[in-house]
Amino acid sequence: MTPRARVMSAAAVVGLLSVTATPASAATGPVFANGQAQIVPAFEDPDGWIRHDLWVETRFDSDGDGRRDRMHVDVTRPGQTETEGLDVPIVYESSPYYSGTASTQSQYFWNVEHELGTPPPPRLSPPPIPHQSRRPIISNSQVDTWVPRGFAVVHSASPGTGLSEGCPTVGASNESLAPKAVIEWLNGRAKGYTSRDGGVEVEAHWSTGRVGMTGTSYNGTLPLAAATTGVDGLEAIIPIAPNTSYYHYYRSNGLVRNPGGWVGEDIDYLFDYINSGYPENRQHCIDTVRIGEMNAFQDRVTGDYNRFWAGRDYLHAVRGVKAPTLMAHAFNDWNVVPEHSVRIFEALKRLRRPVQAYYHQGGHGGAPPLALRNRWFTRYLYGIRNGVERDPRAWIAREPASCPPRTATVAGDQANTAVLKVDDTRRLQLGMTLTIPETHADGTVVSTTRVIDSIEDRRTIVLASAVATGAGQRVADGATVSILCGAASPTPYADYPNPAASRVKLRPRPGGDAVGELALTRARKAVETLTDDVSCQAGTLAQAASSPHRLLYATPPLTAPLHLSGTPRIRLRLAASKPAANLSVWLVTLPWVGAAPCTGAATPTANLVTRGWADPQNRHSLSHGRPLVPGRFYDVTFPLQPDDQVIPAGRRLALMVFSSDREFTLRPRPGTELTLDLARTSLELPVVGGRHGLRAAGVGS
Repeated sequence: MTPRARVMSAAAVVGLLSVTATPASAATGPVFANGQAQIVPAFEDPDGWIRHDLWVETRFDSDGDGRRDRMHVDVTRPGQTETEGLDVPIVYESSPYYSGTASTQSQYFWNVEHELGTPPPPRLSPPPIPHQSRRPIISNSQVDTWVPRGFAVVHSASPGTGLSEGCPTVGASNESLAPKAVIEWLNGRAKGYTSRDGGVEVEAHWSTGRVGMTGTSYNGTLPLAAATTGVDGLEAIIPIAPNTSYYHYYRSNGLVRNPGGWVGEDIDYLFDYINSGYPENRQHCIDTVRIGEMNAFQDRVTGDYNRFWAGRDYLHAVRGVKAPTLMAHAFNDWNVVPEHSVRIFEALKRLRRPVQAYYHQGGHGGAPPLALRNRWFTRYLYGIRNGVERDPRAWIAREPASCPPRTATVAGDQANTAVLKVDDTRRLQLGMTLTIPETHADGTVVSTTRVIDSIEDRRTIVLASAVATGAGQRVADGATVSILCGAASPTPYADYPNPAASRVKLRPRPGGDAVGELALTRARKAVETLTDDVSCQAGTLAQAASSPHRLLYATPPLTAPLHLSGTPRIRLRLAASKPAANLSVWLVTLPWVGAAPCTGAATPTANLVTRGWADPQNRHSLSHGRPLVPGRFYDVTFPLQPDDQVIPAGRRLALMVFSSDREFTLRPRPGTELTLDLARTSLELPVVGGRHGLRAAGVGS
């Protein structure tokens, strides 16, 4: 057989010519310190990088043209992969967004103002996305972080987007098989070509075959999608805010629900939003995927789970995941809600796969600190035994007031040094930011910060740079150094949920039209009624002194901080005045901070702990809803969104039950009544310290 040609595009040749060959005796290679890949000056200059693109052939034909689809791929790699024969591992990100997206004007979303159980008005599709012509550089994401550290970076456009062939399917099998094909090309098991339809092949001769995938949101979904195929060569993934089930993205416990900030979005709109592929293929994709599949089976009338949604739920394929997984998600992400990551994290733990999680209280997105990501990819892509598999399983980013102390005491006066001697390093963490008090010559004490580069032993830490470098400055004997809380320095825990958490039931007592009590003991038999009115935001209802449109129950002011860790569950005994009703539940803190608008902008979330939604018709099954008999009581049980949060002393923890949620649900005409049986209603909270922890915070009978 004739060897396959090694071909580069013109952009690659330009990059190659700018590289100066290095003598073999001084060959350039990666550098590792403290278990992390370091920036290598010879890899750092972009003028020395080789950049080229190609098309990788897949094993599917999703656009129906009778030939296998090819995915558009770009490569950025150190020049030494050509001049010195250096082989490197790969950080890979794939996306449907690289080539533009459709209009987000409201007229292209579903109209949510209609009665429950009735077909919605037709939806308009946005104008076609202008097709982008040849673009050898698909994206620059990840490049500046990883190429200087001795990795190649690869990007690919998802099927039916940009210059990749096929149809966008929003979670169907081709979105898993496309990155699988790229990984197989990087391992020499799939073919790459210089053009979309040509026959000149390209080899990844510079690849070690060890691939790590990462990305945020949709780009974070695709690493998990690829991993479910079990493809050899995918050695590690870092999914950030991934969508792990399109049903959970567009529905909640049987209820039609849109992601936060995108009122009326559904999966068929997301298809239109990313359908940026070759114009000649788009109508076929619209006819077969959007109309033939999505519009036929997404079911905005009942919201029931079906085979269409099951095929877009990665939990069903999670057994295929072999790649060590570092999940990342925000507990205040109301676009891709946090259950998406938690459900996969729990499944991987049950399967005994290597997995860790980084959670924070921000919004959509938020990567783990670079130190965590670097340790992950260094361990699994370069094989450096840095002990990452023995690290804590969960990392929680906290605000300073609720962060457990992580301190050490300085042992002896020290000056002009990056090496600090302390009494005990066990509560400090590599890669985190340390606050260090410096005593100046005039006796004043000023705090400075340094990243911990290394923990040498029980009493020695190495900082990124020296401290107390000025004349007469010192870090004084007995001074306390501490790790700052926050996203850059998350708190390590043995697991998530916190192993010290256990479930405690709280029960509402009468008075919910104003503020009823939320207590440990059951109320005597009592019923209370609310009337649905979606005209105002839920935050307006929560801060109202009283309202007929919600029921609100609160603990006394907490006398000590209360730590919640896990997934709360609500059990409601309720009756409705109509055969169908929205059901929304918020867990908030009082008093309310700031004003919540009645309509318009999203409700401020400073008071929000977590929330959830459900369709009472799906009380027995997600797949088969049963209409309610007006006036008859039913038990409805469902989880709220996971959380890990410390509620400060002085706040009241409150449960709010209402019907339609203006930001998330359909908006029927006002007037539906929900009646709550308080004696048969309870809220299960995952409390660190359990019942004792709750009582210690002042919540008694």
